[in-house]
Amino acid sequence: MLRTDVDDFLDLVKRKGRVSLNDAAKQLKIPLQTVQSWADFLVEEKILGMEYKFTTPYVFLNAEPDDKLEFKDYMHFDTREQFYEKAQNKGLNAGQIKLLWLKYLNYNKTAMRNMFYDKAGSRGLDNEHIEKLWKKYFEFIQREG
Repeated sequence: MLRTDVDDFLDLVKRKGRVSLNDAAKQLKIPLQTVQSWADFLVEEKILGMEYKFTTPYVFLNAEPDDKLEFKDYMHFDTREQFYEKAQNKGLNAGQIKLLWLKYLNYNKTAMRNMFYDKAGSRGLDNEHIEKLWKKYFEFIQREG
């Protein structure tokens, strides 16, 4: 399994529950500016939340998605192109973006699948056919652009 500094950052946040960006940078021995870029992107993607105590930013993990949520609870998912563009604008490198894209897909997989099933079902497709299409589609969006 491939691990990155971003994985270490997320593990630290998970372990601590809430951590200042400055403390995270020190503990991970990574420049504060890099940690800030990761945090900004992960907050924008709703993987992390951010709060301030005076002027100090703290990050925390957002709640895990509820597998019982219906697709109607989700109004929009980023395309790979949108996701990559936002991440590049935050200064993340290609390797970090790829791993975050895969985490984004994994985080939203159930809701995306529900939406896919609903839209395909509204076109009169049976569940067996929809499942084959879903697997093919999900494999496609996991590949590199």
